[in-house]
Amino acid sequence: MFKVVNGFKNMFLDLFSMGKGFLYGFVMIALFIIIGTALLYGLLALKNILL
Repeated sequence: MFKVVNGFKNMFLDLFSMGKGFLYGFVMIALFIIIGTALLYGLLALKNILL
């Protein structure tokens, strides 16, 4: 009985970890896109101001 309970507990913890990792990946990609866009916009704006 303990093996069955431990098996279900481990499956639940694995699914929970995968879900957290999936969300973390989406957040990191979104931050990368936002920061990259801000840098590109800043460089283009700076280029327009200086030239």
